[in-house]
Amino acid sequence: MPTRHSRHGLTLSPNYRIVVLRDVYCDAAVGSTAAISEANKNVAASTGYEIYIIVSHDLIKVRADVEIWDEAPDDDLSASGWTGPLTFDLDCPTGNLQVGDIFGTVISGIDPPRGPGRYTVALFHRGREQADEAFHEILKVMGTDGEDERIANLQRQHSGIEQYLMRVWWQTDLPPDEDDEDL
Repeated sequence: MPTRHSRHGLTLSPNYRIVVLRDVYCDAAVGSTAAISEANKNVAASTGYEIYIIVSHDLIKVRADVEIWDEAPDDDLSASGWTGPLTFDLDCPTGNLQVGDIFGTVISGIDPPRGPGRYTVALFHRGREQADEAFHEILKVMGTDGEDERIANLQRQHSGIEQYLMRVWWQTDLPPDEDDEDL
């Protein structure tokens, strides 16, 4: 039976509407432009080293949770309103993960017990439509009397309505690095 080892979460307003899951010391820039472009079309995409999630809007905070499992979870999240999964491979040379935005609003210390390796990540999301509705509610308030307080109230009210759940489990050892030398 699959067992969840840990759960880590963060509520944030991601810069450039991007949430990223990656190893803390990955070769992040390789393929990022193509992955971000694809994520804009499909919610999320991966370079193999980073998973990019494009959130609906940046006016309302989103919730991002990472769960570490010992094997693929077998429960059905659709009954709880989750959409997905989108499934990706994620190479983790240190086995120490972080999730957050691209400018440092992150949580780290997400340390799967298997350490370095290639992991499978199943990404689920919910609340994107509700976030769109909340965004339009905020837009209607902009430019009206007392907008600052009303916008702040709407942002608090809808904070975390858009949610992302990344379930992570170890898949295999990483292939040898082509820069490694056989001694």
